[in-house]
Amino acid sequence: MLSLLVVLAIFQASYGCSSDSFTVTSYTTTNLPLATETAILVEFTADCPDTKLSAVIGGEILPVYSTNDGHMVTLVKEHSALPASSYSVDFYDEAGISAYKNHAKDGAVEAPAPVHSVSVNHPGVSKEGLPIRLSSLSWWHHFLFGGELTASRLKISE
Repeated sequence: MLSLLVVLAIFQASYGCSSDSFTVTSYTTTNLPLATETAILVEFTADCPDTKLSAVIGGEILPVYSTNDGHMVTLVKEHSALPASSYSVDFYDEAGISAYKNHAKDGAVEAPAPVHSVSVNHPGVSKEGLPIRLSSLSWWHHFLFGGELTASRLKISE
């Protein structure tokens, strides 16, 4: 009986998900003229076989999607809802996310520890490039409509 418990413990440990098994890369939206919303994207690989993961960013529970190269989670909101800051991304397995939901609902239950946690630095969106775009638009407007006005004035004065 004891040997069966040892085998089950080894089996569980080999199929569990540990924080050491994560390799993370993150991206955020930084250019305001090219985007209407801010996105936080976290791609990662993890040695968590047959484990469904979920993520929590800023208290919002998000699904983790499987890709050919690993996993990813993304959060997209208005620029004002995701200002420049460091955001904590907590990863939970099925039991952990269930405990997190109970904690969020009741508050009396102690918050569970995530399987892995990573900090994503979002520098905010840059308005760089906006003056160039506005001056190009002004030039284009003058080119299209300014030329026609000049031509029509010349016809009137004849």
